[in-house]
Amino acid sequence: MNQICSYWPGSGYIGDPSDCHSWGYCKNNKLSARGECPNGLFYDAQSGTCQQAHLVRCAPQYWELCAQRRRGEYVSDPLDCSKYKRCDDEGGKIEENYCAGGYVFSNRLQKCVLSANGCAEETLSICGYMQNGTTLGDPLNCGLYLECQSGTGIRRACTAARYYNYNSGRCQTTRPKHCPSNENSYKPANYPPPAMDVSVCTDFYQDDYSGIQLITDAQTCHGYYTCGSKYVLGIWHSCPHGTHFQWWSQKCVTPESYSCPYDRCGNLNSSLVASINSGCSEYIYCQDQTSQQMGKCPEDLPYFDEKRGACIREFPNYTVCFMDG
Repeated sequence: MNQICSYWPGSGYIGDPSDCHSWGYCKNNKLSARGECPNGLFYDAQSGTCQQAHLVRCAPQYWELCAQRRRGEYVSDPLDCSKYKRCDDEGGKIEENYCAGGYVFSNRLQKCVLSANGCAEETLSICGYMQNGTTLGDPLNCGLYLECQSGTGIRRACTAARYYNYNSGRCQTTRPKHCPSNENSYKPANYPPPAMDVSVCTDFYQDDYSGIQLITDAQTCHGYYTCGSKYVLGIWHSCPHGTHFQWWSQKCVTPESYSCPYDRCGNLNSSLVASINSGCSEYIYCQDQTSQQMGKCPEDLPYFDEKRGACIREFPNYTVCFMDG
């Protein structure tokens, strides 16, 4: 259960993969409590309640998976298919084996294969132990996330070429530190916003206000579309260099005046910018107007001042420092 909790920054109950009667409680990516259902009831992870056994979809155990294989063959871990065990009915402790980095075990081929497309066969999703509606990191594709529905995980990607960080539960422009950087790892595609958009005005133009409205492109910090009504094409524009688009004021503003959730290095010549949702305790290295990696200010100079481009002692009273993106 510790492994499951590590992918979920939220809090709540989960099923125990090793015991259908038991449950665990996750909080801030850690297992904080465990228990079991009374009177022989089974724990139903989807509803988060104890139920009669015939009403519960319990996670398969190794012996159940091995029942479909010949003695001496191997089966992958239903939660993490980079691990596998040998099917043997002689009893005793079953030794766990591991595929090399970037590989997963194929039950059909009985060997480790490249994991570029995820697991080689259908295995139990981590969502089999979670309540419906939970969002958590994808154990097989660091940087993506799963939306849990009826025990199945629907794989999603963050918008605007960002990574999902399962420690914070947020999308970010830099690769999370816990994600590997090898060639098989997930890397978001970065596409420029289209020069014209047929749906942005229809979807976001507000009838309460007349005239030209500016709609964020939802991909960059500096781009927006102009819309004269719901029934026209949105035309893309960029703020002047050195500024970001602030959607609620309909203006281009200095970067520290807005906690933009996209790549804050864009449209700037800065080598360092503040990282949102950090209280200005962290910053991002920029190269060619693109986020590269994150850094953290030291204890004696705990705050990053975006205007100065340096860590300082006093809290900088900028919007980017106290407003979540």
